[in-house]
This record gives sequence, structure tokens and C-alpha cells, in this order.
Amino acid sequence: MFDSDVLSRLHFIKRAQSLGLTLSEIKDYLSVHDQGNLPCDHIKARLQDKVVAINKQIQELLMFKQELESLLSGWEAVTEN
Repeated sequence: MFDSDVLSRLHFIKRAQSLGLTLSEIKDYLSVHDQGNLPCDHIKARLQDKVVAINKQIQELLMFKQELESLLSGWEAVTEN
């Protein structure tokens, strides 16, 4: 029923939402994309801010993962004795 462009766009929208972008942000980004222009300065700045926030979130998740792995290691050591 839908062509691949529409499905790709829907996939992008759902993925962007799941990663924390608002529908308003997504609309702005897609408008720039649809016009075939490079992002204007405010959109470019927002995208850069989002990349910084994602990198911070990745670092926080990695630290949390290490804490959980440490907790599990300690738990395994206790249950082995």
C-alpha cells in the first residue's frame, strides 16, 4: 500500500520518537530534509545538541552497565562460596 519512501519516513519518525525527539523536532528536521536544503543554523545547532545529549546518555549507560556487572560479579562470588 505504501511505497518504500513512506515506510522509510515512518520508520525514521518512530525511531526518532523512541530516542527522545518530540514530534515538533521531527517535523522541523523533516521539513529541512524535504526542502533539499542543508540544515539552517538553528536546526544544525539543535542536531548538534542532540548528538551531545546522546553521547552523554551513552556514557551514563556504560557506567551503569559496569556497576551492574560489578554487582553481578560480587553476587556470583558470594553464591560460589
